[in-house]
Amino acid sequence: MIDSKLVLSDKEALSRELSKKGFDIRLVDNLESLLLTIRSQKTELNELFRKRNKWSRDADIAAEDKRALRESISQSEKKLGELEREAETLLLAIPNPPDPAAPVGEDESGNVVLFQSTDHHICETGNPLTHWDVAEKLDILDMRLAGKIAGPRFGLFKGKGAKLLRALTQYCLTLHEDKYFEMLPPHMANSQALLYTGHLPKFAEEQYKSSKDDLWLIPTAEVPLTAAFAQTVLRVETLPKRVMGYTLSFRREAGASGKDARGLQRIHEFHKVELLKIVEPQNSQNELDDLLEDCLKIIKDLKLRYRVVDLCSGSMGDKYARCYDIDVYLPGVRKWFEAASVGHFSDYQARRAGIRYIDENGRKKFAYTQNGSGVATPRVWAAIVETYQQPDGSVRVPDVLVPLMGCESIC
Repeated sequence: MIDSKLVLSDKEALSRELSKKGFDIRLVDNLESLLLTIRSQKTELNELFRKRNKWSRDADIAAEDKRALRESISQSEKKLGELEREAETLLLAIPNPPDPAAPVGEDESGNVVLFQSTDHHICETGNPLTHWDVAEKLDILDMRLAGKIAGPRFGLFKGKGAKLLRALTQYCLTLHEDKYFEMLPPHMANSQALLYTGHLPKFAEEQYKSSKDDLWLIPTAEVPLTAAFAQTVLRVETLPKRVMGYTLSFRREAGASGKDARGLQRIHEFHKVELLKIVEPQNSQNELDDLLEDCLKIIKDLKLRYRVVDLCSGSMGDKYARCYDIDVYLPGVRKWFEAASVGHFSDYQARRAGIRYIDENGRKKFAYTQNGSGVATPRVWAAIVETYQQPDGSVRVPDVLVPLMGCESIC
């Protein structure tokens, strides 16, 4: 969440930045009014406390008057609690202001392509097939059978298709093991954990929940990895914290219908390796650049055609201060698809989660958080199958995965 002090100290600047995300800044006005009421209510309550302390030393005050004072204090505390809960609800609804360096735009048309690869493998067939057509011929992915088990938008990987998926996650974990500390978190998290990262309350409808237990299937390892550091005060010499986690991720994908809904383009469950950083504010840009390179590394090693997109203010989502997408090109589908996202959240998540550090002067400050997809397997798997398909119908295994696959082709 944002720092509520900004609402009272620099509301105009805050509103100006939030308007870049298309946010209704009237809610900032409402929050300002509420915070001023809270300030007034606290003043009133403190006066009642002082009166109670004074009366406690005065034997001449009637018992009836003291009871009335206690009742006034109780009512004032109750009102203050209600006001603070209302303010917290409003605070949770206000997005993270975009970083000043982020492009300004209303929607994805304002996104900026920063880089597009030139050193990538070229599909060797003249008329490439989609990954679902290739996979069906090779019997390595069965969407129909997955649908029989769980319904639409699920995949069942078979044989070397399953091995390819496993190789992707293993390669990614090994690639980063010297730099990121590996954690294998639960695949379910409570509501508080999703609140920390900004997946709640706004995006509840996009998640899967077991209401009986207040547990959610995680939409990304970002949720449990961030929650692992909640209510923690870190030493500055331990920063940056770099952790990674391999998990399943679960999301309700409404998305587009038709061709975009086929194959692995939009599915409800997928395997992903997430990279997460907790950093000092003054080092955040360098760390973000470094994280982007880390997330690009596997795409480059696989020699897939990719581009890096700097998302504009109206396209990046509520929790982001800055966001880059790494898109891969699927030659069979003939479209670009987001394969990874690299996000910078400033202190937005840290304030929600209570993640702080002690600086060189002994002061406690909120840290900054960042995360990115080390590898999100569905579209990368699809890009490999489409990019490396051969004229004879087989799929050549990218060189870096051959040792893990134990073969040079899928046929």
